[in-house]
Amino acid sequence: MNDLLQNYCVSVELPDCSGLEHLEMLENRDRLAELETNLTEIEKQQLALADFQLIEKAREFYSEISRFVNLAAKRQSEEISPHRWWWYLDVL
Repeated sequence: MNDLLQNYCVSVELPDCSGLEHLEMLENRDRLAELETNLTEIEKQQLALADFQLIEKAREFYSEISRFVNLAAKRQSEEISPHRWWWYLDVL
């Protein structure tokens, strides 16, 4: 499995980690979005499962991330598109 994907898959299982680690997880998800067309079908399935886990635990992740960054302000200042939905944990 792709190392970046493996890190992301592990990260979504750990909502109790530091918000700074969660921010790194979201940045890794950005990188995976750029590589998504190059992933194998199995890797795409693993990514979809990890995304589902992130969505299921969005409130927990957001709670910790919000201690370090205001996601709404970050989205606005960096013009983060809704296509990068993982930056919208406060809205999910």
